[in-house]
Amino acid sequence: MKMLDALLNLVLVVSVTVFLAYVGLRYFDHGLFTVLPASVVEFFTSHAALGWVALGLVIATMIAKVPVGRAMTRAADGRRS
Repeated sequence: MKMLDALLNLVLVVSVTVFLAYVGLRYFDHGLFTVLPASVVEFFTSHAALGWVALGLVIATMIAKVPVGRAMTRAADGRRS
């Protein structure tokens, strides 16, 4: 369970970073995509749907973390008794 929780945390961090990079570039003209090399930014800006995929992953990961956290709590409580 701890490995699954760590994987969910990794997916969450990457997804939030990509989504905020899209938001920063589109609405504020600064952020991660303004400091990365042009070839990297060009890939992400030519595939604008990746921003929506990242948002979907953020939501799905947050939903998935709830039962994983509960299972980890139950497992920890079972070991204490």
